[in-house]
Amino acid sequence: MRLLLASLLTASAVFGGASAVALPPLDELEIALQGEAQGWLNATCTYYDLGWISEEQGRYAVLRLTTLIKGEYLGDEAVNRAKKAALDRDPGCQSIWAEPGT
Repeated sequence: MRLLLASLLTASAVFGGASAVALPPLDELEIALQGEAQGWLNATCTYYDLGWISEEQGRYAVLRLTTLIKGEYLGDEAVNRAKKAALDRDPGCQSIWAEPGT
């Protein structure tokens, strides 16, 4: 009887409480991918400022990353947030961001 009660309590704790604390898998993946993309944008700006990549290489990298963010994540709003975060961190990076329509 004790074993049955212990089993029921364990099952209840495992299956009943897990959904309240866990993030849905898609949200967790989305958060991880956004963080990765933001990291690459920050790295691109840093490499450009240090002279490790040319303006052309920087523009290409930023265009590729923003296209990826827009297509794979949340769209234009996510791109705007990523751009703001990158430029707040490194204003010298403005010159490699493509202007709208280019």
